[in-house]
Amino acid sequence: MKRSWISLFFLLPLVPLLGQELIFEKTGGATQRISLSTLGSIRFAELDTLSNAALSIHTVTGIRHFRLSEIDSLDMKDNTDLLIYRAGSAGRIRRADIDKMAISPVTLPDRSADARNGSQFMQDILDMNFSQREPLILQEFLGGNIPDFSREFITCSSDFKDADGITHRVEYDVMSDYLSIGSNEDYCRVPMGPKSAQEIADAYGCILSTRKLCDDIWKHATVRLSPIPYAPVGDNNSQVYKFVEHNTDINAARADAGGGIFALIAGIKKDVVICNAIISKPNNVAIYGWHYPDGNPIQPLYTGHVDYYVDYSHGIRLINAIVRVDGVPLNAHDILQDPLLYKLLSDESGAMQQTRYLY
Repeated sequence: MKRSWISLFFLLPLVPLLGQELIFEKTGGATQRISLSTLGSIRFAELDTLSNAALSIHTVTGIRHFRLSEIDSLDMKDNTDLLIYRAGSAGRIRRADIDKMAISPVTLPDRSADARNGSQFMQDILDMNFSQREPLILQEFLGGNIPDFSREFITCSSDFKDADGITHRVEYDVMSDYLSIGSNEDYCRVPMGPKSAQEIADAYGCILSTRKLCDDIWKHATVRLSPIPYAPVGDNNSQVYKFVEHNTDINAARADAGGGIFALIAGIKKDVVICNAIISKPNNVAIYGWHYPDGNPIQPLYTGHVDYYVDYSHGIRLINAIVRVDGVPLNAHDILQDPLLYKLLSDESGAMQQTRYLY
């Protein structure tokens, strides 16, 4: 039976409640502040059967996610650790290592302490072809080898009309950047085939973007860069070393523009997208985007490439599959298949029969 709330035990000495924050002392005299609204959100999220939300704990070694629906209780009764009880077992985090606690709209797998950084992984697959490297890429993402900035989703809020022309407020949570392997200090954006991208999206509780959302994300972006294209020389643009070169050039351009790694960025990749054509072209990939500074895309919606064609310009941007429409959480796959609501997330002429690449 689904729990309707989570019991929270903060049995700490000298824990004052001041205003809207829970404050407790950390080692060395520092304090940890936890918003009461954050704790209230834990209970609220438990009431939402669609929620994939997590308690996001920012530590000195990285961000860890604990799915809210799996948490039985939090216990801070001793002076050293935070205990997170799930199904009779307890995760343990040193209180002194906690920088912040928040609610994440998605739950992503933790990055292992011994995970390879971006440079190491890209070197490992440098000379591999598509079929050799694709399962290794998939394994890294399913194992949580992503930087912390990929765990911080940004909420975009826009007014969109449904098929009857009625305007709705649509809120969706999007990764600030394209899927990358590695740490905040050493990562690489990794182009991949649509089937791998879809499997990752499903595992993360996300969807791939649509053409409409690509355009809207560009409008919301706080860092908009000019595309960096390379002239084709043989099949060089499909080689891993070009993926790395493009990643390096993007980061240099972002640094020149004064953008940070947690900012919502656009104009750097073509998106692998979902659209109506994926059902009629099951072995192809749909790509769109790579916007110029004026908002026009280099790449119109295109489905002419086979699904194992990947080049440096392709990117995977994930969006939380739970979308709020006028404040009501709905599944994006259901929205896209609805004859009235599909227009909120798609600019095509009909609802989607298939909202995923099949793998």
